[in-house]
Amino acid sequence: MSLCTGLISSLIWGSDLSSNGGIELIVRRKFKFNRSIPRVYAMSKDNETTYKMNLNEYMVTLEKPLGIRFALSVHGNVFVHSLRKGGNAEKSRIIMVGDSLKKASDSSDAQFIEIKDIGDAQSMLKEKSGSFSLVLERPFSPFPIQELLLMNDLDILFNRGRVPVATWSKTLVASVLQGSCERNGNPGFVVFSSKFLVSQAWKVLTGPNGSRDPHVQRNTFPAPLNQLVCIFTLEDSTDSEWTHGSFPLGEYTKAIDRSKGEIYYNHSLGMQYSKITEQLYVGSCIQTETDVEALASLGITAVLNFQSPIEAQNWGINSNTIKECCQRCNILMVNYPIREGDSFDMRKKLPFSVGLLLRLLKKNHRVFVTCTSGFDRSPACVIAYLHWMTDTSLNAAYNFVTGLHSCRPDRPAIAWASWDLIAMVEKDTHDGPPTHAVIFVWNGQEGEDVCLVGDFTGNWKDPIKAVHKGGPRYEIEVRLPQGKYYYKYIVNGHWRHSNASPTESDDRGNVNNVIVIGDTASVRPSVRQHKKDANIVKVIERQLTENERFMLAKAARCIAFSICPIRLVPK
Repeated sequence: MSLCTGLISSLIWGSDLSSNGGIELIVRRKFKFNRSIPRVYAMSKDNETTYKMNLNEYMVTLEKPLGIRFALSVHGNVFVHSLRKGGNAEKSRIIMVGDSLKKASDSSDAQFIEIKDIGDAQSMLKEKSGSFSLVLERPFSPFPIQELLLMNDLDILFNRGRVPVATWSKTLVASVLQGSCERNGNPGFVVFSSKFLVSQAWKVLTGPNGSRDPHVQRNTFPAPLNQLVCIFTLEDSTDSEWTHGSFPLGEYTKAIDRSKGEIYYNHSLGMQYSKITEQLYVGSCIQTETDVEALASLGITAVLNFQSPIEAQNWGINSNTIKECCQRCNILMVNYPIREGDSFDMRKKLPFSVGLLLRLLKKNHRVFVTCTSGFDRSPACVIAYLHWMTDTSLNAAYNFVTGLHSCRPDRPAIAWASWDLIAMVEKDTHDGPPTHAVIFVWNGQEGEDVCLVGDFTGNWKDPIKAVHKGGPRYEIEVRLPQGKYYYKYIVNGHWRHSNASPTESDDRGNVNNVIVIGDTASVRPSVRQHKKDANIVKVIERQLTENERFMLAKAARCIAFSICPIRLVPK
């Protein structure tokens, strides 16, 4: 084994160098190699030992040599730095640069050992042959692979151990890059380039008020070039070619740039929350009893939770323990599960969710609204509450909440639910501007002359010409208020109905296509089975008219007052 012990960025290494976090497996997923073709096999759960694996973790079994070059980050995390071209790791087609090594086990021992530091990884790599099962964790955000290729000559020398670091305290920089609890007098260290220091190191060399020690020369230096501490791999006598993945780096860099505006949930950071108003907080899920105590210290008296029990179980959260701790802290826990990532489920359940929130606030509770990540369901409920109950525009409510709390709620779902509420109190037809944009789709033959006609085109008198989108597809986009409409297509002068969309027959036996735009909100939302329809309906978000604002507020309060204030269920 070759180990490069040079520092690319010096750090004060203490006893907490390695990250301690147990990982267990529920299902073993093995990769078995047959003629260099990796195949996945599901294996039954062992009767003696039950493992549990987080949602972003996976297990892979590789033959030696692994073909992986590992690196140690300044946070004590051992991760995949690069893959050998044509090696076993690259052939698995699952391991990616940036994946963290969490556990390992060889073929002769079914016990997994936790990878806490370099020493654990080194012991795993000592064997020259055989197979190893590795448990790796996929990072929550895209790994900045392009930064690994921006290293200059000085960086490379650091990674090869040619730029030395001297220390007379093992608590500052351990000699073998492993944590130590030993202390031996006055701490201190020397590096030959000050730009590789970080703020934590200077704290040791400065006074309690940040004053500089007169014996220490402090120069201005830029931030560390990257977060690598060292790179290590198996003994390799051949001139191997190492890569950062089998993809064009330029395309990956562009993808990284596109993703910079995205947000990613990191469960290991614990519960995160933000204050929206004096009585309203929003954030991610409650993970431990300590989180409950932290909420109690903020004066929280009620929790509105949209996380399902299965979600909590998948994330390793003991719901019963959380509930019991809430009771001890006099915090009311209200659970109303909404499926994560399901825009339709969010749309149907949002009116009742806002009704629950209004009921809790009316009882003078200080409420913490939460879901798993705190990015979607919980902030969507708070935004809808501000939009419906305080007569704030959707745009203003959205900007207000997202400005205080890092999140990306489903804005179209809120707009959909708003029109559903308005439909609950208005009469047969919507009296106002269009609420939805409908793309009517005709799949016929190339070269046809296609027009759309219906009761919304001047009472069947003003056909709208379709746009040919290539092949058999023709489209017509029409903006309509919510309601029920009948239509047909005129194809080469003949009136036709589409078999790809719902139909109804009128009193005279004529078959017409029918489309229902929008729905009606209910205190007991029911998910109806969707009918097959080639058409595409999109919600329109616009400034509401005075009458629409009145109907929206009225409908939202009707839902809230249909909830029992004691049991918090529909009356």
